[in-house]
Amino acid sequence: MGIKFLFRLKERFFKYYFIVQDILLKFFSLVSTVCNFVILVCSLLFATLLIARLGFYHHQIVQDNVESLISKIFIVTYIAKYVHDIYIFVSRKVFPRLIDWLIFLVCTVVFVPNSHAFATDFVGSSILATFPAVAAAMGLILVADFYKVAKVITSMKMSPPLLFAFSFIVMIFVGSGLLMLPNVHIGKISYFEALFTSASAICVSGLSIIDLTEMLTFKGNFILLFLFQIGGLGVMGFTGLFAFAFTGTVSFKDRILLKDIFSSDTMGDIFSFLAKMLSITLLFESIGAVAIYLSIADIDIQDPIFFSIFHSVSAFCNCGISTLPDGFANPLVADNNTLLMIIAILTSLGGIGFPVLIALYSTIRNKTAHLLGIQVDRRSTLSHVGADMATHIVIIATLGILVLGTLGYYFLELGNTLADDTIGSRWVKSFFCCATARTAGFNVSDISCWSNATMAFIMGIMWVGASPGSTGGGIKTTTFALLLCSIVSFIRGNRYIEIGYHRIGFETISRVLVLISMSLIIIFTAFILFAVFEPDKNPLRLFFDTVSMYSTTGLSMTGTDTLSLPSKVLTMVMMFLGRVGPLTLLSGLFVSRKTKYAKYPYKNLTIN
Repeated sequence: MGIKFLFRLKERFFKYYFIVQDILLKFFSLVSTVCNFVILVCSLLFATLLIARLGFYHHQIVQDNVESLISKIFIVTYIAKYVHDIYIFVSRKVFPRLIDWLIFLVCTVVFVPNSHAFATDFVGSSILATFPAVAAAMGLILVADFYKVAKVITSMKMSPPLLFAFSFIVMIFVGSGLLMLPNVHIGKISYFEALFTSASAICVSGLSIIDLTEMLTFKGNFILLFLFQIGGLGVMGFTGLFAFAFTGTVSFKDRILLKDIFSSDTMGDIFSFLAKMLSITLLFESIGAVAIYLSIADIDIQDPIFFSIFHSVSAFCNCGISTLPDGFANPLVADNNTLLMIIAILTSLGGIGFPVLIALYSTIRNKTAHLLGIQVDRRSTLSHVGADMATHIVIIATLGILVLGTLGYYFLELGNTLADDTIGSRWVKSFFCCATARTAGFNVSDISCWSNATMAFIMGIMWVGASPGSTGGGIKTTTFALLLCSIVSFIRGNRYIEIGYHRIGFETISRVLVLISMSLIIIFTAFILFAVFEPDKNPLRLFFDTVSMYSTTGLSMTGTDTLSLPSKVLTMVMMFLGRVGPLTLLSGLFVSRKTKYAKYPYKNLTIN
């Protein structure tokens, strides 16, 4: 009897235990859903109030009320965020990672003095209760939840090329909205002017129809800095990296998507590549900013710290936007050879491509480890400079263009724009013009004074552009190198193109042919349209500007602000096509999903 009673008691206990457990799980699931909803609402409110606080002029009382409301929103968001995370930890056994703990620690330090629930007499509590600290902590929470946005983006039923192009369009419109804020610009600015400026920054072109040095405030320049940093590295790169950083895992579909977008050979190392890409970018931009700051120590420039950061990012991203009137042709910096060399080197590094930079980093690391007697993982030696044929081609092509471009500009302009400079300054300016003409577009002289021969020579450099996987535009150095190899192989009567110990595949050659053909078709079609829209402009200068737009260089002979409205719209289209790539866009729109199993017989045609 006692055993039966204990058995029934045990059975009833576990019955109620599982019932209570199910009720609790449903309750906490409901709480988690509510927390997600609260975070979403608070995020939208925070974004709206932050824009209102930074983008509009307010009375001090209104400003204080907005900051107080943002502080309350942060408190609610903090509670909802970590109640939700506790549920995730308990129900799914998902342990927080180091980055989650760091964000939690920072947000908690800011939460305590703002909640007023505890005594906050510790040092720095007054600083932590200020608007910048609260906004930064709230921003960290939003960044930590950014993977949810990434899931929504990658769940869209679009091909990778089309999604890549769509991300740029979205950022262009977001940037135009930010530039329309009253506190961002001085005087009156139309929406079309804001849209054009945003498109130019996102497409890292640098062309402008307004005087950016006179029309934008400090906040406006900061927004520009944000836009061309995003545009240079790619929206999807940031999205994928944040998604992986804060979740630790990404779906197979997302890996395929990012592999196609960044033309990676494997899916396993795509996030390692993205992390290295961001790290190298921040490293070179930081070093460049410090070097620029030191180079202008003796020059009276307003806000030299922001000037250094702005131009370092602009140069590495191959954007070509400057906060100086007349750019680097300004008398303050035109003869500063150290500054010009720093900008030219940053531009070249940004244009050489991240795969090459990562390979160079691996080579330097392995050589250093070998000298120090440290054993290196064998897998890391597979990514050094000499291991990849594409890296080898990029380095040779880039060095060849820089050397030949510097020599060509020097001798073509020796009796013209370089006539009054010293020998050292002539070589520095020649290298600067060659490096930045590839896709950056900084100017160190009045380009309208260039000879016709120089204009034609620079057009060739702009058309070739930067390297694959870089922040620059153009048909790319590898495409041009393979074109030259194809010509040499055909003249010699070789049936295949062989470089080193490798034979180039037919698919790659077809891609080269299509890229070059499409670039020429687009450039000449746009030039004809420009000639129709601008009948009074010099045809050679119009053609120069057309090539500059497509290569996202940003040099203009005719003056973009003097163009008619149809020409300005066409300019935006050209910048977008040059940044995204016509092959990427058209393959995303018209790619065929049908597999053809039948093969037709070959037929040779007489073409010459």
